[in-house]
Amino acid sequence: MSDPSRDHAEPALVLLGAANSIHVRRWATALAARGHRVAVASWVAADPIPGVELLVPARAGRANAGRWQAVRRMVRSAWWLRRQVARVRPDVLHVHSVSTAGALSLAVPRGVPRVVTPWGSDLRFAVSSRPRGWVARAALLRADLVVPTSGAVRGEVTQRYRVPPDRSVTLSWGVDDELIRDRDVVDRAAVRARFGIPGDATAVLSIRSASPVYRTADILAAFAGAARGRPDLHLVLLGGLTPAEAAAGRARRECLDEAWALARALPGRVTVLDGALPPAELFGLMRASEVAVSVPRWDQRSTTVLEAALAGCRLVLADLPPYRELVADGLVADLVPEPLTAGLTGLLLAADALPPADQRRNLTLITTAESWSHQVDAMRGLYRRVVGRRRRPAEEHAGQRVPH
Repeated sequence: MSDPSRDHAEPALVLLGAANSIHVRRWATALAARGHRVAVASWVAADPIPGVELLVPARAGRANAGRWQAVRRMVRSAWWLRRQVARVRPDVLHVHSVSTAGALSLAVPRGVPRVVTPWGSDLRFAVSSRPRGWVARAALLRADLVVPTSGAVRGEVTQRYRVPPDRSVTLSWGVDDELIRDRDVVDRAAVRARFGIPGDATAVLSIRSASPVYRTADILAAFAGAARGRPDLHLVLLGGLTPAEAAAGRARRECLDEAWALARALPGRVTVLDGALPPAELFGLMRASEVAVSVPRWDQRSTTVLEAALAGCRLVLADLPPYRELVADGLVADLVPEPLTAGLTGLLLAADALPPADQRRNLTLITTAESWSHQVDAMRGLYRRVVGRRRRPAEEHAGQRVPH
């Protein structure tokens, strides 16, 4: 599997994930910049990633595949991926999610060392779907190391899916050092003017993509209720990427249609952004907003939430175990009680800018414990650990002395 000429080089990597994902692109770029040979294997087409080999099947689509089209594409992609991994011969396969990527990873021979990161709501969907549950379990149990971003999800991985505790570790994805560096140079007034946010408004930014998973309908209903008593409130709703699956794409469009309907009902008080923003632009929007809302049905230690904390927003978050972990770690945030719409309406009615002392507290937490460069170096150490674990038994089997 490993090329002896690479024994002293950084591990060669294949990241298996959707190449249009900001997170996959961010990891690939950072790892390539640190000397790794990186390839991204993706079942959907995407723009090139500088310094990274982008592997995409010849007939890959960009989005909105029907069910049977998606199944046929999955089968073709599985055989294609197997051939690509044999050609690239990576030291580590890093599987980003246990949904589509998890299913495709099952086509890769077990001899390839692998790291698996279950994303966001992957495991929630797996609980309610037998096929998704089987895929998640198979992908997790084949991993040399499972790396969720929160302790709550690690607990689920080790308890529900029986992954041995010594094959799982929690690693936050942190916040980009460039955002930390540039935090205080954002021109708040210019950002507001660009996105049509009145200068004297209390801006409420929904920081997750439009989707039932992120409870967009509840956010819209809560804002509509709070807006009657708070004429200063202005909602900004992000559309996010168009999903590859047709059903998810339709659900996203329905959420956006509801948002546009609310914008028509409340002229000048709702900004709808139909698409994804580059990370720097999204952070600028956070800096220009007073309140950031993230109320998904399930989550991990979200990078987007951490970025909003760095930006100085008042955080209004769902009452989920990973968010409680953040609060226990020192994050200042408001957790929304259920039922969500009523609880969120109440918090929005009272929401204002986060006091400077609390902004400094969140800033300190991010800068001291959530630096992206530190988290990337930690992940690189985990890759080396996986390679070392695989190499030692092989050396012992060959009768070679293993150095201590």
